[in-house]
Amino acid sequence: MLPRAERKVRIGLVMLMTTLAMTRAFLPVVRRVIISTAGKKHHAPISRSTGISASNAISSDRRSYSHIITTRYMSQTVTPSSILSDEQKAELETKIKDKGDVIRVMKEEGVSKDDLAPHVAELLALKAELDPSSVKPKKKKSQQQKQKGKQQQQKGNKQQQQASDDAESDYITPRAENYSKWYNDIIRVCGLAETSPVRGCMVIKPWGMSLWDQIRKDLDERIQEHGAENAYFPLLIPKSFLSKEAEHVDGFAKECAVVTHHRLTADPKGEQGLIADPEAELEDPLIIRPTSETMIWNMFKKWIVSHRDLPLKMNQWANVMRWEMRTRPFLRTSEFLWQEGHTAHATAEGAIKDSKICLINMQTCVRNYLPSQSLRVLKVPRNDSLVLRRHLQLKRLCRMDGHCRVERLIS
Repeated sequence: MLPRAERKVRIGLVMLMTTLAMTRAFLPVVRRVIISTAGKKHHAPISRSTGISASNAISSDRRSYSHIITTRYMSQTVTPSSILSDEQKAELETKIKDKGDVIRVMKEEGVSKDDLAPHVAELLALKAELDPSSVKPKKKKSQQQKQKGKQQQQKGNKQQQQASDDAESDYITPRAENYSKWYNDIIRVCGLAETSPVRGCMVIKPWGMSLWDQIRKDLDERIQEHGAENAYFPLLIPKSFLSKEAEHVDGFAKECAVVTHHRLTADPKGEQGLIADPEAELEDPLIIRPTSETMIWNMFKKWIVSHRDLPLKMNQWANVMRWEMRTRPFLRTSEFLWQEGHTAHATAEGAIKDSKICLINMQTCVRNYLPSQSLRVLKVPRNDSLVLRRHLQLKRLCRMDGHCRVERLIS
């Protein structure tokens, strides 16, 4: 038999090894219990693996769970609001309010973001000290989101490069392949026009302007021979003028561009540069002319005193503005050049006869200078018992985007 002292030492060693083995065996279970408790406390349930044993789940997720516990409890132990006294909380709330007022005043004075950054950081630190949960950590973008953003950027760069190559290329798409692109290629390669920084408007280049000048010269000679005189009327029309002709303007009321102020001023906040001066608002807003009919007839009533002043024939070459959502060079743009003629007659027969002559002149110009067939149309609106209004229109058959349609040229 062993001596009594040696027996006690061996028994102690056996008990110590047993205790260590039991502690090592139960340590994962204890850790799992702590994690579950922390998840319930923060209302953020921790996902659990399915289809594997508890010991495997604990061993595989040990590092991630340990990181969760460390992050949560460290964030609470930096400046726990639960151990702050009421006086300390009140003092922090006062500091937060004062700092917020300082930042607000600095923004109103136009202080730059770089100068504001230290004050904002101090405000966030005070809020974190009062309530750590109010400061949310920045979410890291997942690998999938990063990959998606990279693909979109590459796609945008590719489209931009393709557009740049098309702008520099002299290649013209065959008309049978893509009618719309063929039309745009003709304008680009021939140097007729380009897009402008103003949405919906185009820059007519010298070669394109020379074509317009030839058409204008031919038609203007016919108008002059007919007895009309050229004049020019203001670009801006008072809104009150259009309000009197609500039925006339109804077709393009949504396309009107409106001028509401007559002066600009520097932004006092320094954020927008120049702004419309609030003290320079117009009592009667001005419309950038969609047509000059209301302005011309306002002048006609001054010029026509008796029947001896009739017929009165006026013609205007000008630009007009009708805000367009979908534009196409020379066919449909927000600003475009045009001609409008207005006449006043003593009888309805004289007005109709004059209109027919104008249509014939227009049709001749279209046939001679544009490879397009046109059709004269007489349109009489229904349910008009007060005045018989007849609209003589010149229409042509045109093809765009692979479809044929009838387009009005003059009315």
